[in-house]
Amino acid sequence: MSKGNPLEPLTGVVSAAFALSAGVLGLATAIRLTVGLFDPVCFTAKYWPYGGESRGLVEGTRLDDVERARLCVDDPAPWQHVLSFLSEAPTALARVVALLLLLKLLRNASRHGIHTADTAAGVRRFGHYLLWVLPAAAMADSIARTTLVHAAVTFDAGYLSFLGEWEAPWWAVITGIALLSLAKIMRASAEMREELEGTV
Repeated sequence: MSKGNPLEPLTGVVSAAFALSAGVLGLATAIRLTVGLFDPVCFTAKYWPYGGESRGLVEGTRLDDVERARLCVDDPAPWQHVLSFLSEAPTALARVVALLLLLKLLRNASRHGIHTADTAAGVRRFGHYLLWVLPAAAMADSIARTTLVHAAVTFDAGYLSFLGEWEAPWWAVITGIALLSLAKIMRASAEMREELEGTV
């Protein structure tokens, strides 16, 4: 570990977290796209009007878990497998990419310095990623889940029900906004540093 590099412990932790997350995501994706193709497609209907009764379901769909209103399609079509994959993959992938971007940002800051225009630009890009991409990925998950529900029930589940299913990552939104503000401060600091170096 470099004694003069305060970012090195954090860089190591983020690097290990990224490697582990990428490995788990890759393994889970491989299993999902191979062995998982022979399994039923199951999903949760957040709004279930019939309590514990197995009603309002299209043929081939069953109520697997009463308490969670978990529905299963025993003989799913290929498009249902795709939607089942998309109901989880976007957020998982977006989080792994966020770790990668953070790792690149830390390594760039370690190499070129914290108070530089490049580092400030990297912080700004990372802030925009957290602010926009992670909520969009969560929305994609929600749309995929609610589409599965719409195809499995006979009652009107509501065309805007995906908004109720949307689990917005508010931590990412708040962190993204904070990073954008920090990037402005770092940019100003970098410009002041360049001016001071130019006068010396």
